[in-house]
Amino acid sequence: MKSIILRKAILILIILTPLFADLGCKKQPKCGCGKDVILTLEDGQAYVYYSETSKSAYFYPVISTGSTYYFCNPGKWIDTLNTFTKNVSGQLMLLVSGKVYYECNYLMNSGNYGYYIPPVYQVDVTAIKEDNYGKK
Repeated sequence: MKSIILRKAILILIILTPLFADLGCKKQPKCGCGKDVILTLEDGQAYVYYSETSKSAYFYPVISTGSTYYFCNPGKWIDTLNTFTKNVSGQLMLLVSGKVYYECNYLMNSGNYGYYIPPVYQVDVTAIKEDNYGKK
């Protein structure tokens, strides 16, 4: 008799536990410029590429060239980028600062593929400086 009551009590606990347990719901990150900040760059060394005609700019970090960072505000920085001289390959090695956000297309598509997709981010650039490391 006691074993029947004990089994029923255990069964009821198993059924009711999920109702009272707070399993929590992980907040999905919001993507795009001005949404959830992933990290803040401070003078990150980067290879910067830009187009004056299309008013677009992006960069690859020197230490991790697999990921791409697109400027949220490229028009604001085109004139500044024009002041730096290009090296032989047409890329600029600069120090970039700003707030980094997820890029929406990357965030939506990254889970849909069975293979690795290099990360893509957006950056609200706050400062660009010349990289004077090793220069006299």
